[in-house]
Amino acid sequence: MQAPKLNSGVDPLDELECRRLLGTELVGRLGVIIDGRPEIFPVNFALAGEDIMIRTDQGSKAAAALSGPVVFEVDHFDGADRSGWSVMVHGSAEVVTGPSGRPGSQNRALTPWLDVHLPHLLRITATQITGRRISGQSA
Repeated sequence: MQAPKLNSGVDPLDELECRRLLGTELVGRLGVIIDGRPEIFPVNFALAGEDIMIRTDQGSKAAAALSGPVVFEVDHFDGADRSGWSVMVHGSAEVVTGPSGRPGSQNRALTPWLDVHLPHLLRITATQITGRRISGQSA
């Protein structure tokens, strides 16, 4: 007789739920490779359809995002009940110009949080989206 499988408290999320959860947060993390090393940058973002839009300046982050694969991660945690979720998007980035460069269906503007000029709008197009939910557990 097989022993019952224990619930780890971590459940995978389907792609539809991952996409829904992406739209509930304001800040994510963009991961790129710079000089052979992974680097992670917190960024505010908006959704335009199924794409993730971020503003950036010309520099190493933008250059790395445009020259290789990117990963984008968003999460939410509740410390009180020790629960949360995390969504990871693997894909590629491109610069968007012209009218299509404006974020679409998102109900918040894609403006920098700091009073700085970020002239480049990057669109991240997903090739894979995964996520997981962490169930609340008592200490």
